[in-house]
Amino acid sequence: MTRLYEACAGVLDYPGRKGIRNFAWTVEAINDWEDIWHDLWRLGYKWEWQNSDRYARRYGETFNLFAVHNDAVRLDMAIPLPGLVVIYEIRESLLSDPGDDHRLDHAVGAIDAWLKKHYTPR
Repeated sequence: MTRLYEACAGVLDYPGRKGIRNFAWTVEAINDWEDIWHDLWRLGYKWEWQNSDRYARRYGETFNLFAVHNDAVRLDMAIPLPGLVVIYEIRESLLSDPGDDHRLDHAVGAIDAWLKKHYTPR
């Protein structure tokens, strides 16, 4: 360790620190997201594909993962794998929808449960 690190770090064992981490798509997260995506599709949402977007295709009990590269026209039945910012934007869009369809509330609840299970630091 450097002197600057030792001078600035102080006590390294600090139980009140908040944990942060990157999000990674797991098979379980994709499996749970697939149900949410189908609900969003039924509510009129669609994914506008762009190069480098990530997506999954079911392959038995697991998924094959891909990135879009000039092949968006062939992505029927693909499951988009958005980043967390987009997931939170979808949630906010559902909350601000003026409709009284009960499926909106269900979708928000499903997204909240998904975030709690697959992302929220424990």
